[in-house]
Amino acid sequence: MKIHLYSFLRQMSLLLIGAILYTASSAQGFSPQVQARLQKIIDSFQNHSDTALIGGISAAINVDGLALWKGATGYAARNIDEQNNLLPGGTPLTTDALFRIYSVTKTFTAALTLELAKEGVFSLDDPETKYLPWIPLANPGLNTNVTIRQLLAHESGYSDYILEPGLQTATAFNPTHIWTPAEMVSFVHQIAPPGPPRMYSSTNYVLLGAIIEAATGRPVEQLFRERFFDKLHLNSMYLAGREPIDGRGVLAAPHDNISIFDPIFLSTGQPTFPDTTTNISRFPFQGVESLAFTSGGIVSNVEDVTKWGNALFTGRATGKAIVDTMLNSIAPYPDQYGDNLGYGIFTNKRVSATDFFVGHGGYALGYEALMFYQPDRKMTMAVLINTPTPDRYAILRLLYAALPDFLCGENNNRIQLCFKGYSVCLPRRAAHYLIKYGAYLGECEACKGAIENTDSLLTTVLSSSELADLGVSKVISGKNELTAYPNPISRSGVLSFAVAQSGIASLHIYDMSGRHVSLLFNGMAERGVMQQVHFDAGKLPAGMYIARLQTKDGTIQKKLVVAR
Repeated sequence: MKIHLYSFLRQMSLLLIGAILYTASSAQGFSPQVQARLQKIIDSFQNHSDTALIGGISAAINVDGLALWKGATGYAARNIDEQNNLLPGGTPLTTDALFRIYSVTKTFTAALTLELAKEGVFSLDDPETKYLPWIPLANPGLNTNVTIRQLLAHESGYSDYILEPGLQTATAFNPTHIWTPAEMVSFVHQIAPPGPPRMYSSTNYVLLGAIIEAATGRPVEQLFRERFFDKLHLNSMYLAGREPIDGRGVLAAPHDNISIFDPIFLSTGQPTFPDTTTNISRFPFQGVESLAFTSGGIVSNVEDVTKWGNALFTGRATGKAIVDTMLNSIAPYPDQYGDNLGYGIFTNKRVSATDFFVGHGGYALGYEALMFYQPDRKMTMAVLINTPTPDRYAILRLLYAALPDFLCGENNNRIQLCFKGYSVCLPRRAAHYLIKYGAYLGECEACKGAIENTDSLLTTVLSSSELADLGVSKVISGKNELTAYPNPISRSGVLSFAVAQSGIASLHIYDMSGRHVSLLFNGMAERGVMQQVHFDAGKLPAGMYIARLQTKDGTIQKKLVVAR
């Protein structure tokens, strides 16, 4: 049912103070009912009667710039006895826990490779041996005509080092050995000629990391950190084996069944493990993480994984051209695992049969990870698990199904919100501000009505600076008003003013000595209508200035700070 705005504003008068005091939480933008449903879903996987997890699940849903939900369930580490058998209880898992995200790392490596190619460091059509001349020496059985582009696209024809039994045995025998790419390559086989069809292989992305280091002369972890981790404030992330954990959090313990290697462990005097999934944190991971390198070495908490997904696919991480290159690289046919592979990303129908998702998954010893982005909603979903699961995609499917439908407007170009029990459809930028004051994504579950006059709603709730940012005129009455946004001003800003009585008004800028600097407005101003004037401060020296509004009813002024 539609309602008139005045009836809504009557009720808003008692609620506005609470809205203004609203503080964003880890679940900003999602209603309590949605939060409860999402948590119940991950709890149901953790405690399933037939497939209960020994470890735990950390999950997050991040609607870029609008909403974030995080949830955790289960154990970061289960208690074990001296023989690695499980004991009751353990350390509860939290959303701050760190996980090995394994092959989600490939999204970083692909983005970095494309950035360096764009900068002319190398060409995607260069042969790998231009930078790695040791490949034919390390493994004469490999085709050495493979290009950087073919490595990106999984078209080298190289086997996946993870699946090589000889390398698995060698790693179990000496789990603290730090492997080089050349040592890893010596175990790999040429299982197909270079070129299509694409066959997923982590070997490709280890070699890309080696090429990056050879071409730039710099450690790849420094490039990850400068271009991605630090730039995007992904404060929990680091490249394991190359960087220390360094206070970024606590790594959730791995849980898996590695009893197949017990004969090797016995021969080397290492701890053995029961023939079941258990806490394997006593197993050294130096060998595993050095092998993973740029194909799977990054460690992160779940929120930072979703922040990366949003930054990557919206272009903030690398720019739109590189994102388009990644998306346009997706093959029209699936690989051996049913995924349509692109440069460091893939698509499939495992999250939704109808809606497009793009991202990557990771799975290896002790950990599983998924990161997928839905472009219509500008939303990244991530699940991190420290134990094997029958179907990690099933978690994402149910989480996605539990979300409200928050797209609205023509071509789904606006956001549906519930604000104080009323449904409203707004532009995405305006929705961001209303969520800050307590709105939730989607229609209200107990809806009091729908608001159509969105500008009037915004002028009732938002500050003048927020309205100026949105380009919305605020209707006021009773007094002159003058605001500046931003303040301090670096290069340019907006001054907004309204007059108590219609008539001639002028808006001037003065320096602190009283010298006139600029006339921004001189003319008729209508009572109660917020006027907006752009102020270019780029040529002014840094310092303090005065904005002065003069009308027949008096003068009002505001201090402006110009900062460089």
